Amino acid sequence: MYRFSLLFVLFLFVSQNAHAANWGKCSADTKTIVDQADRIMFSKSSAGKMTMVVKKTGYSSSMTMKFWSEGRDKMLVKITAPARNKNTSTLKVVNNVWYYMPRTDRIVKVNSSMMGESWMGSHFTNDDLVRETQLYKHYTCDSRTDTAGEVIVTLKPKPDAPVVWGKIIMKIRKKDNIPIESGYYSEKGVLKRTMQFSNIKTVDGRTVPTVMTLKPAGSAEYTQLTYEKIRFDVAIPSSYFSLRGLKK
Repeated sequence: MYRFSLLFVLFLFVSQNAHAANWGKCSADTKTIVDQADRIMFSKSSAGKMTMVVKKTGYSSSMTMKFWSEGRDKMLVKITAPARNKNTSTLKVVNNVWYYMPRTDRIVKVNSSMMGESWMGSHFTNDDLVRETQLYKHYTCDSRTDTAGEVIVTLKPKPDAPVVWGKIIMKIRKKDNIPIESGYYSEKGVLKRTMQFSNIKTVDGRTVPTVMTLKPAGSAEYTQLTYEKIRFDVAIPSSYFSLRGLKK
């Protein structure tokens, strides 16, 4: 009887820990795969140059920018071209965003009513800049499908998670956990937009997608970010992430 009880307890212990090791309805390694894909462009710090092309109905634009960042919390972006937008800058520090308009020499802090507005005329919003969603923390895995070269994961938000999307479907390259595509759905399950990752290269010792294309669902419009240069884990003066650095 004692031996039976001991085996029964051991069985429960193993079963409970095996279940706890899972991430939602998926195996534990799914959490690692998604987290690595989510953090593909993040490092202790980074700096570089990128081009943003925006295509909208009856409107298109192209801008070249320099950027500096520290993790997810700090980012400074300065437009270098075209000339009419030169030195227009965005500063993000945690949940705060400021714009600098050189033509009027004004700094404007983005308030809550402006969070849904377009960032630099693109399909990204101010809210996209400040939202610090970390997929492994705020979502859980609802399903996973493995193909020859991809892992396809459906994520659902955890109860009370501070997130916008009701569902995210990610396609991740199996050999190195690089994201290929993410689809973002409303709480009612309607696809709202898609982010595509392409032109994968080894840059400064890291293999990353250097082109990211955001497309609203059911539209020919898009915003495309192309990283022309990027360096990881570089020393950036703290003064860059200040209102003085915003205007400099």
